[in-house]
Amino acid sequence: MKARPDAFGKRRRSRNERGSGTILALGIAIVLLGAGAVGVLWAGISVGIHRASSAADLVGLSAAQALQSGNDPCEAAQRIATNHRVELKRCEVEGETVSVVVGVQLRLGALGTPILTRPARAGPIGTL
Repeated sequence: MKARPDAFGKRRRSRNERGSGTILALGIAIVLLGAGAVGVLWAGISVGIHRASSAADLVGLSAAQALQSGNDPCEAAQRIATNHRVELKRCEVEGETVSVVVGVQLRLGALGTPILTRPARAGPIGTL
């Protein structure tokens, strides 16, 4: 490194800052990619939760309708759950009310495949 004089005539070494912009750009890119990955993961989980809740409500209502019609509510719940590609985890009849729990399997790639479960109850008004 060559020594150059500064404003006061003293000699000082110059610093070579070549490549520092590249390091800064790489750091910013890594932060943005991380934030994007977290956003995609959050969106996937949120969609799974809403899908499970909607399916649980639909399965519960279908089972309660089947019970009112004199049919097997758990059989109807299983049929509706299968049609909507969710798993019926539990089906219980309590008087005129049907309680169900459905599960939705998430596919999160390298993070695994957790199962989200959601409950629902349905029956005539006043019995819930």
